[in-house]
Amino acid sequence: MTAAPTLTLEDYLATEEASEVKREFVNGEIFAMAGAEPEHNAVREQLSAEVAIGLRGRRCQSFSADQRLLVTETDYYCYPDLVIACGFPEFVEPKPRSLVNPTVVMEVLSSSTESWDRGGKFGHYQRCPTLKIYALLNPAARRIEWYTRGEGGRWQYQTIEREGTWDLEAIGLTLDVAAIFSQLDRLSPQG
Repeated sequence: MTAAPTLTLEDYLATEEASEVKREFVNGEIFAMAGAEPEHNAVREQLSAEVAIGLRGRRCQSFSADQRLLVTETDYYCYPDLVIACGFPEFVEPKPRSLVNPTVVMEVLSSSTESWDRGGKFGHYQRCPTLKIYALLNPAARRIEWYTRGEGGRWQYQTIEREGTWDLEAIGLTLDVAAIFSQLDRLSPQG
């Protein structure tokens, strides 16, 4: 992410609909989102497909990287790699409309965003009362780390690597870890 000149929240919202690039609004600053590496995109696309199949026939809806999310408690506008809303998804204007009631947020890590995804971004997400799960997917390690909000709002950390099943008990979804990372092998000459 690269910082753009500081604008007000009103300026950000007024110009976002016409923007040709995705931009996040964080603590009074606007950041243009840079393009992602092929490994990041491969994991994000396969994750999206696996989640969509797993949610078929359920009361949850997944949205991929172009869905803007607003954490109303901190006025944080962002574009997670994947977000799931269970029940009825709620959106607020202006366009593009922002989802305000995420149940699950998933981020695919990259070297340029990893520290922000683990730190400041998670700090914003923790303030969202509807969020039950925050997940970080690491393509290089083929590892998934996730936090589940438990009793008293405390976050429980879990991790799984390379294979097995990833149980997202809070929403009744089970995913195959190897399937999520399966497209990475096709990106190397040996794959």
